[in-house]
Amino acid sequence: MTQSVERHEIEMGDALGGAHIVDASKGPLIGVGRFRRVAPFAATTTISLLIALPTSSWTRPGMAVTGTVVVTATLAVSLLFPWNRVPRHTQLAAPFLLLLGTLLLVHATGNGIASSFTTMSVLPLMWLAIYETRLAVLAAAASTGLALWLAMGVGHSQRVTNVAAFTAVFVVLCIGMGITLQGLVADARRSALDLRTQRIALERSAEVLDALPERVSRYRISDHVMTFCNSAWATQYDVEAEGVIGRRLDEFLSEDEAEGLRRQLALLGPNDPILIDSVPRATERSGGAWLEWADRYLVGPDGPEILSIGRDVTRRVNAEADLAASEAEFRSLADNSADFVWRFSLQPVPHFDYISPSVETLSGYPPSYFLEDFSRFMSVFDDAGRALIAQAISGEPLADRFDIRFRHANGSIHVVETRTSAIRRGMQGVSRDVTELRRLQDDMAALALRDPLTGLANRRLFSELLDADLSRSQRDGLPLAVAFLDLDGFKNVNDLHGHNAGDLVLCETADRLRGVLRVADIVARIGGDEFVVVYAPNDSNSYNLIQRIDRALAEPIRISDTTYVTCPASIGVADTRTVGYSSQALIAVADGAMYEAKRARQTVREAALAQA
Repeated sequence: MTQSVERHEIEMGDALGGAHIVDASKGPLIGVGRFRRVAPFAATTTISLLIALPTSSWTRPGMAVTGTVVVTATLAVSLLFPWNRVPRHTQLAAPFLLLLGTLLLVHATGNGIASSFTTMSVLPLMWLAIYETRLAVLAAAASTGLALWLAMGVGHSQRVTNVAAFTAVFVVLCIGMGITLQGLVADARRSALDLRTQRIALERSAEVLDALPERVSRYRISDHVMTFCNSAWATQYDVEAEGVIGRRLDEFLSEDEAEGLRRQLALLGPNDPILIDSVPRATERSGGAWLEWADRYLVGPDGPEILSIGRDVTRRVNAEADLAASEAEFRSLADNSADFVWRFSLQPVPHFDYISPSVETLSGYPPSYFLEDFSRFMSVFDDAGRALIAQAISGEPLADRFDIRFRHANGSIHVVETRTSAIRRGMQGVSRDVTELRRLQDDMAALALRDPLTGLANRRLFSELLDADLSRSQRDGLPLAVAFLDLDGFKNVNDLHGHNAGDLVLCETADRLRGVLRVADIVARIGGDEFVVVYAPNDSNSYNLIQRIDRALAEPIRISDTTYVTCPASIGVADTRTVGYSSQALIAVADGAMYEAKRARQTVREAALAQA
């Protein structure tokens, strides 16, 4: 870093160009402090003129007037003229004109070197010295010497004729030169202090840059020569920082980095001063690290330069490579899976990022059909399915697993079980065709709750439905009735005609009960030939319900083309108005009433047989 700091100090000094006195690029008549720099010369010259003019005798009055006008006009123009509009060297006219006016006054007195105006010629020489232009100072000094030598030959006397005036002018000049020199020295001291402060700031900046993990370098565009690098950059390329300055950047770069450099330089310029290389570049050193570069176009003392900042993105590049490999593996698994694997993105518009080929087997449509137009995917679902998808699009959470129905390309309805998981700005999931599984599950559920022969509710479902109806009726203060039915003569049908005939009787009985009862009523088969009906006794549709059931079941049942059987039902009824809202009590009372009815009917039948 030492050489880098020293080089920046040299560049700073070159840029300042003698800034310890004036701005080298502008001159003393331009910029901040112009009046402070010119005022001592103007004041000293004015006071000297005010002292010397009244006390001098003139051998050439016209030349005296001309010299006075030239000096006065020069001072006025120096203070008032807009020098920033003309080239810098034009400013040299002011001190040369002041010197000309002073020498005219010397010649006008006829006293030669003994003139009171002779010492004033030192002022323009000091003025010229401020420009630090050695040639101008030498030319002015030689011209002054020549003019004074010529004045010696034409003067009447080479002795001071007015000692007081000469002395006064000399004292004024000494004071003015002292003040001027003091101001110049003070300016130089302040500039030196500023330079020291800048050096400290530069060293601290270098320390900060060395502490950065980023690789920082600076090089000229014209020849790619390095002008700066920090410790991280030097470490990255396994070199000493002091040995980098002055060498070409190309010596350290890999082919990939050199390609990135050419691309960046082709785009960087005054109109595009900042550019980030979006492609990480591989280095040949430091174990194959990857760097991402950001470049800044600058104009330095030697022409355009580039400030480069490189960030180590090795971990990110390796992670991206691992991710790409993982995604490739995932895609291979998904492509060969029988399940429908998908990934859905919400931005910029809802669309699929990926659909596995198995979607064609599942839906009858190829993946491209849905990838090209998301609305096609929406069109194959029912209302419930579209509502779920709209919920997902709006950002609302979905269940981890759910069923959704869709229409196959052949028109059939299928059910898919879908598992989802949220990802950034979207969702992914796996869908599996469970149409047959759900149908089998529905069938199994029906077998668990329904009588497989008649399709009526079985004892388990009846108990659940009865409890629910009792709770609702009790809450609403309404009565509920239970009718217990047992078929008479059913055993004889089985014994005489076989179990198939008995099954026909049971199915016909179930159909006739469904035909008599309301949809809201409950009918169940809870035993071989035992049925139970639950109904609301105070409903107008339930009027004479037991009599209607009795008449319906008393009708003959055809079990073959020529055979009819009759299996009327013995019916017992229990009502919550007399028994209460206990399901067990209702069934027990209804069962007892049914047996009473069966015994009564049996007694009547036996009496009829005895009379016959």
